[in-house]
Amino acid sequence: MIHSDKDRPSSRFLQDESNQQFNRITSSIIFQSVTQRIPNVEVRTRTGQQTIDNILRERRLRCLGHVFRMDHQRIPQQALYWQAPGYKRGPGRPQPNWRSTVNKDLQKMGFTWEEAEVAALHRHGWRRSVAQCIQLDAG
Repeated sequence: MIHSDKDRPSSRFLQDESNQQFNRITSSIIFQSVTQRIPNVEVRTRTGQQTIDNILRERRLRCLGHVFRMDHQRIPQQALYWQAPGYKRGPGRPQPNWRSTVNKDLQKMGFTWEEAEVAALHRHGWRRSVAQCIQLDAG
């Protein structure tokens, strides 16, 4: 049986589901009963946690900085810029890939791809920029 994209849950559904799971765990950290109704924002402020989106964005951007600093002969560095020769995508909306997701993250930081390449060469400055972006988005 062939499954279509309609059978697969949407990324928004998966994101909401992971946020709910994360919130259940953090609620147990502050000894909150299941019957008590405390908003998720309140739970995150009490525990000092960030949203799953911010945590994943920070890790993606830190990974991107690591790959940018790699030697050009390394496979991850080559894979970042590789294009399949003669590839023609099919009809419909393209599936989101890692690079398009990272591009959105960079836009939220206010960086272009080229600016990020230059900024990532300075490890401490890159980490500071990523941390500031995540703090601004959280606050």
